[in-house]
Amino acid sequence: MNKDVLKEIGFTEHESEIYLALLANGQMSAYELAEKAGLYRQVTYDSLKRLSEKGFVSSVTEGKTKLFKAIDPKLILEFLNERTENYKQILPELNKLNESSKQPLIVETYKGKNTIRIALRDIINTLKNKGGIVLCTAVDEYLAIKKYKSIVDQYERDLLHYNIKEKVIIKEGIKGIFQKGTSRYKKIQKKFFNENPIQIYEDNVQIIVWGNPDYLIIIRNKNVAEAYRKQFELLWKIAKG
Repeated sequence: MNKDVLKEIGFTEHESEIYLALLANGQMSAYELAEKAGLYRQVTYDSLKRLSEKGFVSSVTEGKTKLFKAIDPKLILEFLNERTENYKQILPELNKLNESSKQPLIVETYKGKNTIRIALRDIINTLKNKGGIVLCTAVDEYLAIKKYKSIVDQYERDLLHYNIKEKVIIKEGIKGIFQKGTSRYKKIQKKFFNENPIQIYEDNVQIIVWGNPDYLIIIRNKNVAEAYRKQFELLWKIAKG
């Protein structure tokens, strides 16, 4: 008999010896089993305990003696089939986890006068055909419109045209510049405000760093975007409407 098959389904070497001895000889005490299998008693006791926990061995007490019996081999097959069916039930979730770990991570960096044009066009091009929402955090839109008015004006027209929604967190004391229906604003205290805006849309995150020159970082990764999205929603809850 190929005992390795028993090992493949979860038996240790000693458990295999004990299970086969019980099948061949019927009910036996631990002492008799140790003698029959040629194992130390403690090894026999430990193996019997594990086999009982796995459900492969049953026991009955007769007088002062505890006797052990191997379960029908067909029941082990049923047990394995049940485990297979249970595994199939969680397989879709396991596949999702596996796929999420394979998400590519792309980081793009830009600098100079075209950074805002690139940032806003990427948002529009990503969402214009399927819709969606842009989450913008820690934004002072007057900085953008002061430096890039024509680009920002075109972005607002595109938001309206493609019905792309925005949720924007701005600093207290500042009024949102997009007032035509697609952008919703909340305000946050100045002490929590960051001059450098972050924009989250689909599986992308943009970070704009104002300076001379301006910098744009775009991170393209589903997991990173989801992490930033969760942070935004938490901040949105505490911001004032």
